[in-house]
Amino acid sequence: MNQRFQSEEIRFVVEQYGNNELYRAICTIGPRLESELTGFGLCPEECFMEALELLSAIADKGDGILPELENVWLRKYNEYNRFDRHVREDVIRKAVGIVFGFTILAIDSSRHPFYRYKLTQQLTMVIANHQFEGWSSTLETIFSVPLADGWFDIFINEEPESPQGMDSLTKNANELQQQMNGKPFIVQFVQNQHNTGCQQFMGNMQNPVFTSTPQKDEAV
Repeated sequence: MNQRFQSEEIRFVVEQYGNNELYRAICTIGPRLESELTGFGLCPEECFMEALELLSAIADKGDGILPELENVWLRKYNEYNRFDRHVREDVIRKAVGIVFGFTILAIDSSRHPFYRYKLTQQLTMVIANHQFEGWSSTLETIFSVPLADGWFDIFINEEPESPQGMDSLTKNANELQQQMNGKPFIVQFVQNQHNTGCQQFMGNMQNPVFTSTPQKDEAV
């Protein structure tokens, strides 16, 4: 079985992020989703760290992440595929889709229109372009998990001196990287971001409807 995280890495994440709301949210359905990934052991702890990596890139780049989303998907797919060439393509797409799905769940908690509407729409479209069997029901399951409003805003704006602030998160991520014997993992955090252009998506994931909202610059 393809198991990227071993007991040591899992224990580290539990100890360092046990009280993190997103981690707890992932844990509510993470074991079930992992059981559906035949031959690919994406445990809740790795799923959380993978989503955290993508969220930090989003926080760093803001709307500059939009033209990179397709390549972000492909890099993640290729990384998973290189780890075990015997895993079915559909399973790898589902693993990446799950990470993207929890990333959408996190940014949908934001009160800022760019993250909550425009970016969630674009990330969903990337998943749809690389759809896997049952992709819409998988996303609906992920989106049904509750996450407090404003979680992502706290993630990018937490004061560094806070116990769960940016310095603490970065330090913990770097410690995990050392324990994972050099596996690539980078987390960056920013406190200011300016965004333009917002869209809202509504409707069942089988047939989403996209509606535009007035565009204006907004400082976060």
